[in-house]
Amino acid sequence: MKSKIFISVLLLLGNLFSQTKVKIEGNVFDEDKKPLPMVMVFLTNSGDGVMSDDQGKYSFSTKLNGKIILNANLIGYDKFSKELELRDQKKITIDIELKESALKMKESVVSASSFGSEKGKGLVLSRIDVLTTPGGAADLFQSLKTMPGITQVSESAELYVRGGDPIETITMIDQALIYHPFSYESTYGSLFSNLKNEFIKGMYFSSGGFSAKYGNVLSGVLDIETKGVPTSMHSNFGISLANTNFSTEVPLIEDKLGFNFNFDQSFTKPIFWLNGGLEKFTAAPTSKNITGSVNYAYSKTGKLKLFGIYARDIQGVSVEQTEYEGTFDGNTQSKFINLQHSNVLFSKLVMKNSFSVSNYSNQWKLGVLDLIKTDKVYSFRNDFEYFISSRSRLLSGVEYEKRKVNYLGQIPNNDYNIRPDAQRKVIDADILGSRIGGYMELESATTFGINNFASAIGIRYDNIPSLKLGWVNPRINLSYKLNDHSTIKTAWGIFNQLPDPRLFSSVEGNPNLKSMKAVHYVLSYDYLFDEDNSFRIELYHKDYKNLPLENLLLNYDNNGKGFANGVDVILKSALSNGWSGWISYGFINTKRKWMDFEQLTSSSFDITHNFSLIAKYFIASNWQVGINLKYATGRPYTPVIGADYRAMENVYEPVYGDKNSSRFQNYKRLDLRLTYFTTLFDRFNSVFYLEGLNILDLKNIFGYYYSPDYSERKEVSSYFGRRTVVVGMSLGF
Repeated sequence: MKSKIFISVLLLLGNLFSQTKVKIEGNVFDEDKKPLPMVMVFLTNSGDGVMSDDQGKYSFSTKLNGKIILNANLIGYDKFSKELELRDQKKITIDIELKESALKMKESVVSASSFGSEKGKGLVLSRIDVLTTPGGAADLFQSLKTMPGITQVSESAELYVRGGDPIETITMIDQALIYHPFSYESTYGSLFSNLKNEFIKGMYFSSGGFSAKYGNVLSGVLDIETKGVPTSMHSNFGISLANTNFSTEVPLIEDKLGFNFNFDQSFTKPIFWLNGGLEKFTAAPTSKNITGSVNYAYSKTGKLKLFGIYARDIQGVSVEQTEYEGTFDGNTQSKFINLQHSNVLFSKLVMKNSFSVSNYSNQWKLGVLDLIKTDKVYSFRNDFEYFISSRSRLLSGVEYEKRKVNYLGQIPNNDYNIRPDAQRKVIDADILGSRIGGYMELESATTFGINNFASAIGIRYDNIPSLKLGWVNPRINLSYKLNDHSTIKTAWGIFNQLPDPRLFSSVEGNPNLKSMKAVHYVLSYDYLFDEDNSFRIELYHKDYKNLPLENLLLNYDNNGKGFANGVDVILKSALSNGWSGWISYGFINTKRKWMDFEQLTSSSFDITHNFSLIAKYFIASNWQVGINLKYATGRPYTPVIGADYRAMENVYEPVYGDKNSSRFQNYKRLDLRLTYFTTLFDRFNSVFYLEGLNILDLKNIFGYYYSPDYSERKEVSSYFGRRTVVVGMSLGF
């Protein structure tokens, strides 16, 4: 009897251990056969399942057999369930079609003045667009500058949005604010962003009339989402005359745990050696960037993401000032870390939380100037989306931010004398503050029961306890779909933002300043030829109030004002004959009375005409040529009309004409890129490229410097003031 029991147990164990896994795979798409990413596909009463990737593909394995239920869930669509019978199959392919349900809200999230990396977020700028834009160095910010609403004030990566200062546009990464997303910061701006394109999953940009979700911002919003759990292992190595790069995506536990990593090291000596200009540097610019994320899906809908950036750069440049020839030494260090949590609660409520810490420091040395700036920020944010019905949802959220900015060092008493022995001011100023914000917004795809009439009506409140400041901002976005191709959109809203932190200094500024204010009016018309070809024309007007203005007694007050009027146009196309790209044009008229402007005059960001042409063409199956043509009206500047000799300092003080009454020469530049795509050894997906920046060697300048008595002036060339050739390659494996 015992032997029979023992044999039965052995047979049972044998059956258990001999069970083979069945692979279940397929594609998930909507009713229009478009792939759906981030769909949870799983088996009932089992932990087996996976989330569909960016192409809507899914694949997982199970030990179950017999009758099972395959399910698919995505917010905004009816749940999919199908009974299957597993026997001796090794693989089953099931394609899943999801139908719209109570949580699908495409129409209402498309607002005026917006574009993003996904259809449904407005005009599309994809990750491939960023990678292949000639002259863009695969940098998101440099590529964004070819889009409408962003003016070509300089060659820096900073975003000047519709007449606004760069500080009037915020950048968010996975809900968290990052105030210094750039490298190589100098008086001429920052050259590149610290966020590498390899990490970007999606992005949303708005140049006006944006949602109540965004606070303490006057002009524009760049909202970035980074990648989640990798679906497969992939690495890439790249090298060029300017830098080397290594990135990798590694899944540790299938569909649950994985990490993304990127290392980037720049070394600019080779590019300056080849193209000239190395003699200008006492220390050739170098930078290091380490970016990484760890992603964990702890349930079918619950996710944790830890994302971080460490960036550092050093530069030493020979500088010719009117009164002094010396060296500008600069170095910057930036640390940013963010923990994000997201989950779906009660099937209709999406919750996202983030907690971030950033620590930034920057040091500039030139003559008597020796200044260190540090900026530490702690922030927390909680966002909710509640899907009320098939055509409406409620957005709400709260945020808290604590910020400390410190300026330490010495600065010249007079901006016309920066010599090492010049009179100086010693400063050690802390600007401390916290901000609490909250918002609520109702989105509807059928406003007042009218089909094709979508709206987003919201309100937000921000409070600065330490300054005893608070403001309420109502905002409205409306759109009406005339037909399958045409949509009219309009937006109105009130926007507030604190001025530059240095203006709150008790020594040089005014601790009692109020927030700046802008009112946006936007009207746009979109025409969609098909998924790859679209056209947009947009009119806008902005009224500025409470801008900081110099005051003899208070240093600064809030009596400044201004306006910006303009039109933006873009045609984006991908033709069947191999051509793709876009043409954008912007006209703007903007004036301000602020800072040291005593009367309403053209602001420093008044670039009347902005034109960009991006064109890419496959001349063969694996050869692509691309051009980036830019034209912009010259930037306004205040001319020097004379000089007075200051015997005590043995230096001349310039006498200026009317504020911004002159303009630099118009900006013109043509970049060319030749790219070859191939596979090496049947394994490595490879890209080789040859790029010419300012290929026509057109002269562009940053500004002027003068002889000691200001009787003669010379030009300061821009970053790419001469033709620059770059070669490089990347290997994917």
